[in-house]
Amino acid sequence: MNNNPPLFEKLNSVSRLSKVSFDTLSTFFVHKNFSKGSNLLVTGNIQNELYFIKKGVQMAFFENSQKLHVMAFTYPSDFCAIPDSFLLQKPSKYSLLCLSDTEVLALSYKDLQTLFLNHRDIETLFRKMTELILAGVLDRQLAMQSENMEQRFRSFCTRSPHLLQLVPQKYLASYLGIDPTNFSKLINSIKI
Repeated sequence: MNNNPPLFEKLNSVSRLSKVSFDTLSTFFVHKNFSKGSNLLVTGNIQNELYFIKKGVQMAFFENSQKLHVMAFTYPSDFCAIPDSFLLQKPSKYSLLCLSDTEVLALSYKDLQTLFLNHRDIETLFRKMTELILAGVLDRQLAMQSENMEQRFRSFCTRSPHLLQLVPQKYLASYLGIDPTNFSKLINSIKI
């Protein structure tokens, strides 16, 4: 799987891996395809695989009182997982849904644990990735509590403008904590 530069670039942007470690890690990834509408994880199940996204857009969400709450989107060159379910091997409070046809490289929890035991640099890489996820969650929490809806919308458009064309507006509105009507007004009134 050494012919996968996006994976190599993504991993090395977080923490350098030796060639031996990268080559070993690469042999554990399994290529999988999912069609639009497929569930990568359903609430209550345990996530046993971590996905590196090669193609497609996915959405992490939960539902309560007949309302859907979007927590995150993933897309090419991202890793996709519900962190607490995967890392702690416990039932998920969230679901993962493919919003488009999806192509991934999957790595099992069991295989990752084996790699941790034998390759210190792989363990360091995943620790740093977990730290980045935590920092991202805290940044998102701060934005949701300190920015008004227009600021959240503008920040999103700066960070992920391509999702405006790939994700239904109702999901983007939910992710940003904006009423769908107000989201529609924002998208029509603000130059992107």
